[in-house]
Amino acid sequence: MSTQSFDVPGKPEGNRSSTLPLVWWFAVALVPLVASQIIRLHQHQAAGWLLWDYAGRITALAVLAMVPAARAAAFETSERRISLFELGFWIIGISLLERLSQWPRRFINAAFPATVLGQYPHPTGWLNVFDLVFGLALVAASEEIIFRRYLRNVLHPHLGSGALAVLITSILFGAFHWWAGLGNVLLATMIGSLLMLMLWRSGALWPLIVAHYLVDLIAFA
Repeated sequence: MSTQSFDVPGKPEGNRSSTLPLVWWFAVALVPLVASQIIRLHQHQAAGWLLWDYAGRITALAVLAMVPAARAAAFETSERRISLFELGFWIIGISLLERLSQWPRRFINAAFPATVLGQYPHPTGWLNVFDLVFGLALVAASEEIIFRRYLRNVLHPHLGSGALAVLITSILFGAFHWWAGLGNVLLATMIGSLLMLMLWRSGALWPLIVAHYLVDLIAFA
């Protein structure tokens, strides 16, 4: 991967000492996310699993929204720099890669079964429709805001905007999927890298949220 840097409009400026608290707020936001993941592992009904998943994501976003500096880094707005045609190209490309990566993902999970601690539930009826519409939208928005926009902005003074920033943020995003097996962790890391590159091209975050949502919708529907 090239080491050429990229810039996202509206990134917070400052030295290491001024951005360090924002790193800690990222850790605080992770607490409800990881706690909900752990609780989910003990849920035997799809409704309970989804309820805790939604609660963890909403709480994490609320944590960042309550702190002015964190809110500015997480919820900044920027103008879109890519065309709708290119947006469609990114969505199709990432979706195809995600689908083609299913066999390697399953193979790795089968080779390391101890790393698979749980799986996404299979809701039915109205709950399935609600999850496909609201749940996947919440997943896409929360993960893009926290792992792409916020984390990228917070780490910029420390790592710059080149390949190292893409690598670190993508590894952390992959590690967030720890409960689903090593294959899922590696797949999420790869998809995270592509989404970070898409952010470089797009500037605005909402195209990534749309892409993330449609990729998940194709995968789950």
